[in-house]
Amino acid sequence: MSSVGVLESLLTMQLLDDMADDGKRGSTTKECVGQGAGNFLAGITGGIGGCALLGQSIINMKSGGGVSRWSGMSMALLLALGIVSFAPLLANIPVASLAGVMLLVCYGTFSWSSLKLWNKIPKLDAAVIALVSIVTVKKDLALAVLSGVIASALGFAFKQSQAITANVMTKDSSNQKKVYSIKGPLFFGSTRKFSSLFSPKNDPNSVVLDVSECRVMDHSAVNALEELARKYTELGKSVYIEGIS
Repeated sequence: MSSVGVLESLLTMQLLDDMADDGKRGSTTKECVGQGAGNFLAGITGGIGGCALLGQSIINMKSGGGVSRWSGMSMALLLALGIVSFAPLLANIPVASLAGVMLLVCYGTFSWSSLKLWNKIPKLDAAVIALVSIVTVKKDLALAVLSGVIASALGFAFKQSQAITANVMTKDSSNQKKVYSIKGPLFFGSTRKFSSLFSPKNDPNSVVLDVSECRVMDHSAVNALEELARKYTELGKSVYIEGIS
């Protein structure tokens, strides 16, 4: 949960930096250290840990409070004062009124212009947006952020797995030497497509594998290269790997 809280806070800080557009960027180190220290003190004093509040932060920024740290601190202090000192009074506020306030917050924080881009963005991005929105409504924002990050990471890995390609050419006139020039990332997600680029039974006796434009990223990639070399060796053919990092 702490990782999700830190991630949500950093995403909120990035959004506020983009909204401010003053050439300054927030310090991720200070944000993480401050949130960690605050949650630690909250835990040892019987409180509940938390993270940045996206809705309140955007409202604070749009209200002109984003120019000073005192705006966020004063909002936190007034909120704590209201909960501690005026809890009985707050308990008498009708739930319908609070629902109306939440609707106004949603209306003010939602990026309505993004709806115009719905048919123009990649389908994967649209699916991630829909997933995060649904999880936010059904569960909470922290779980939605975690779900969105996982879905985006899997989608990125899938895209990269399809990016590996091979340019094939022969070195001599007798077609006894073939060169495979590999481009793209080679990792656990692209090893299957990498193996499908070759035809050991139909290739000549000498094969050169040029990976100077291919990044070998993990142990699965090394295993894929070893397995490919083994297939050629079993057929009595020679394979040479050039430009490996």
